[in-house]
Amino acid sequence: MRKNLLSMYHDLKESGSASDFPYLLGNTMHKSLLKGFNGFPSPWKQYVNVANLSDFKKHDRVILSGAPDLIRVEADGKYEDSKITDYKYQIQAETFGRTFTVGRPAIINDDLGGILQWPQKYGPSAIRTMVKQLLGLLKGGIDTTYDNSVLFTVAHDNYIVDTALSNTAAGATAVAECMQKIALSTDPDTGEIMGLRGKYLVTGTTLAPVARQLIKSQQLWPASTNGGGTYNPVNELIHIEEPLIDSAISTTFWAVLADPSICPVMEVGFLNGKETPDLLVMKPTMANMAGGGDDPYGYEFDELTYKVRHDWAVKLAYYQGICRGKS
Repeated sequence: MRKNLLSMYHDLKESGSASDFPYLLGNTMHKSLLKGFNGFPSPWKQYVNVANLSDFKKHDRVILSGAPDLIRVEADGKYEDSKITDYKYQIQAETFGRTFTVGRPAIINDDLGGILQWPQKYGPSAIRTMVKQLLGLLKGGIDTTYDNSVLFTVAHDNYIVDTALSNTAAGATAVAECMQKIALSTDPDTGEIMGLRGKYLVTGTTLAPVARQLIKSQQLWPASTNGGGTYNPVNELIHIEEPLIDSAISTTFWAVLADPSICPVMEVGFLNGKETPDLLVMKPTMANMAGGGDDPYGYEFDELTYKVRHDWAVKLAYYQGICRGKS
């Protein structure tokens, strides 16, 4: 039989461990926090590089340029020296958090369901905060890539003239153009093709049905035709639906991304590799004073303050791994 909150407290009080009650309750609340965090429908791990940050210092990320072509070496000839350029960007963890308080009435009323709603709400809040910052980078203009330029520029050649995503030959042509730009991306030092391939078609929820239909279509019909359909050149892509794109960027945004394990456009780093948020409880400082008899509910939980804490950072990396179709 499930014990209520008061019986949990009084059992601890009788054993001389009443001060453990906030932590016992906190353990249950933390499970609720993680449930909300892991249940939020964002596929962010699919389109970013996830990394570890060992402390709050700035961490260097070194990107090497491509190597030049090999040169034929004649018999007894010398090997010609070559140079590789190194680029660097930095990422630094920050702390994000909130506090919330569980009041004495909620515990006396045994409102465990109501109490657990608090951390369960902050689970999605934690992941939503991080994803919004990632999408802020994807929107462009607020950070720089490893070459110290904003993400989308003429020099980067990683966007096309704004074209609405549609399940037509014109829509497929636009997506194929983005795929081609990624495939022809070059190293800025050597000018050589990097060998990338578009892997994901990323949209918000509004465009998700169109994207799925476009990718899964075997043939596409031109706007006007007297014959059969056109072969679909983009059906090798994998669709990613990021629901926060609609509000964080726009309902019309779409882009093609390369595999982030090969050419990450964005990096998210977590302190000590811990991806989930922490739930901490403030140690109770109240004590029952003489007079008035013993408080049957105890001052230990007159007001319990909990803290949600999440340590992470986001940063742009490569510009060659993305082509934006429409902002």
